[in-house]
Amino acid sequence: MTVSGLLGERFEVVVIGGGLAGLATAASLVSRGCSSVLVLESESNPGAHSSGKNAGLVRQAAEDPETTELCVRGAQLIREWGTGCTGLFQQTGSVILSDHDHVPASTWEQVEHRRLTEAEVRQYYPELRHWSGGDAWWTPADGTVNVPRLLGNLVARLVASGGKIALGTRAGKIAVADCGGFQIEVSQNQSTSSVCEGLVNCRQVVVANGAWAAEYSRLSQMPISLLVTNRGCLISDRGGFEDRMRPWIWSDSEGWYLRILNDGLLWSACEEEVSSAGNLALSTELEEYWRRKVQPSWGESATGLSCRSGWVGQRTFCPDRRFLLGSDSRCAGWHWAVGLGGHGVTSALAVGEEVAGSVLGESEPKGWAWSDERFACSSGSLS
Repeated sequence: MTVSGLLGERFEVVVIGGGLAGLATAASLVSRGCSSVLVLESESNPGAHSSGKNAGLVRQAAEDPETTELCVRGAQLIREWGTGCTGLFQQTGSVILSDHDHVPASTWEQVEHRRLTEAEVRQYYPELRHWSGGDAWWTPADGTVNVPRLLGNLVARLVASGGKIALGTRAGKIAVADCGGFQIEVSQNQSTSSVCEGLVNCRQVVVANGAWAAEYSRLSQMPISLLVTNRGCLISDRGGFEDRMRPWIWSDSEGWYLRILNDGLLWSACEEEVSSAGNLALSTELEEYWRRKVQPSWGESATGLSCRSGWVGQRTFCPDRRFLLGSDSRCAGWHWAVGLGGHGVTSALAVGEEVAGSVLGESEPKGWAWSDERFACSSGSLS
């Protein structure tokens, strides 16, 4: 759908951003009978940025119990969707090396798990030659999700129930319409000009454009503070790693994770470098930093690995590192689905449920809303 096809139509809800959070919200809305939904996505493919640049790890145990609750629900939905979509989800289980400074007991109380002995960890990963031991946890219901397939599934559900998505369409400033609701400036993303090409009208709006949300919302006089960070992933060959599928493994304390692929290994050294929306530069060369980060734990197992490819994705956080979800008290009809940090893949479907409930007036996500206390420097409001 192009800009010209949007003009003159009034939608109940417009979602800004076609990544996981935005599409999950839109899909949840149409599943509840709200078919007048439009998703505006500036790129030619959904999830082209943060949503599509991750390792696809479904991890339920988060750093606090509130986030964990959303991750547990999101993982449950992914597993349920996977029963009707071949290849969407693989339940591998996970091995998490962590202590209570990273994952508190109140988190583990919500997640099926058991403690692992050092011998059990090494049974899964005999290549982990120099791991010094410590707390380890087995979470059997964790796994991996095929992110492109999940994005495609969300789009299919949206369109099948009457919703619409406009790819390659840039959303501009939002203004309160004289007749109520909102007017959103739109233009083709391929255009070299930022001049508005038309207006889209809606009664409610959901901002779900990730790293771009802070600057975008400031222009619309609804400022928030967000921290945008960069994190790299790379794929290596198998080297001397045993040729068998295993649970993914994550070391919170050392700051790395590993997922076994069919023909290689997917790694991250868990960088968290402050950046800006769309700026994917790292201060240290990706492979160099990864080798330095994993060497103390993996030793010679990692030394001979050959790096095949790599990329950088962005993770966006609110100042308190909690999600920003639901309605904003500064402007009736304005809703958020941003600041998911590194939990976007696992929690997205649950986030979609929560934000859709806010839009429909059914319920508000508890503890996730905008407030003066959470965003002390963001007190403006849309006029």
